[in-house]
Amino acid sequence: MLEKKQVPVLRFAEFDEKWKKQKLIDISINGFTNGAFNDPRKVGSGYRIINVKDMFLNSTIVVDNLERVALDEKEFLRNKVEYGDIFFTRSSLVKAGIAFANVNLSKEGNLTYDGHLIKMSPDKTRFSPFFLYNLFKTPNSRKQFIVRGKTATMTTIGQEDISDVVVIFPSLPEQQKIASFLTEVDTKLSQLTKKKALLENYKKGVMQQIFSQEIRFKDGDGNDYGDWEEKKLGEIATITTGSSNRVDSNLTGEYAFFDRSQDIRTSGIYLFDGEAIIVAGEGQEFIPKYFVGKFDLHQRTYSIMDFNKNNGKFLYYLIYKNRHYFYIQAVGSTVKSLRLPMFQEMKIKLPNIKEQTKIANFLNDLDAKIEVLSKSIENTETFKKGLLQQMFV
Repeated sequence: MLEKKQVPVLRFAEFDEKWKKQKLIDISINGFTNGAFNDPRKVGSGYRIINVKDMFLNSTIVVDNLERVALDEKEFLRNKVEYGDIFFTRSSLVKAGIAFANVNLSKEGNLTYDGHLIKMSPDKTRFSPFFLYNLFKTPNSRKQFIVRGKTATMTTIGQEDISDVVVIFPSLPEQQKIASFLTEVDTKLSQLTKKKALLENYKKGVMQQIFSQEIRFKDGDGNDYGDWEEKKLGEIATITTGSSNRVDSNLTGEYAFFDRSQDIRTSGIYLFDGEAIIVAGEGQEFIPKYFVGKFDLHQRTYSIMDFNKNNGKFLYYLIYKNRHYFYIQAVGSTVKSLRLPMFQEMKIKLPNIKEQTKIANFLNDLDAKIEVLSKSIENTETFKKGLLQQMFV
């Protein structure tokens, strides 16, 4: 059975050798070590230090993002980080989170790492660090790491546990070919992620300018549409709660079900049919949602409908921009709650319906572009996950 498992499902045509297997201790040139004590009193200057949080921020360690810590030279040299060093998290609140791996591909000479991480320096004459980093993300490797975790208050894993993990790998040229291909995938993923972040930041900034009227949309003659008028939300919309409970919802119903949670629920009945802005009436987050169609609604969730000839999508963006109002108005200590009068008395400024429509269309186009990028990121991540399953043993 092992013979069949020593070659991957997906492989570059020029390679046909059987993959080999070894324990990680035999792949590392210096064994496994824990890092320096990260004294909070010494943070701010000195050497750049890789912390646990840096393990999760990017696909590889980004040096420019690292904090600095003032270590004496002896401690730094004992915990110095080199190009190709791979790191593992030692502990996690959940078992599946232990031994999360990341790799340093920077050649800067002033890097050290935190004592809550375990470092491995692979033999670079036989191994591609980026290949190994991806190998440690595969289901086979993750399963071996997780089974070695020891759980008390938290789940932890030690140097000896990691060093005993067995991996299967090809020759260095094949490793490098795989690593190069995966680098291209990661580069595309990074580009998409950055583009999405830039577009989201642009949308946030332009919304601020639109609703403060620093940016105005013009009519066909290039003139402003006129002054915005202040109204109360209760004057231009119907606001009500539903009558259902969460136990009335399911995962297989025909209609959308809304309550305070962010997970997707459905229902076998609908209480409302139309264009609506939906806001949870209790909880810690009062983030508006926009919906058109038939839906069921929890008895502590509010539906804003019937917009009295105003543009519903514009009102959604306006309410979303001013959602801090709900956090200010909410009452209660343990569970924050909103009351109907708080919605009815909410003051909003409305432009001419034609300007509302132009604003709504503009922001909706931005959302559509962001959604396309989100889908591309999701598809690329799924593609890479498939590669990790098929290009590794």
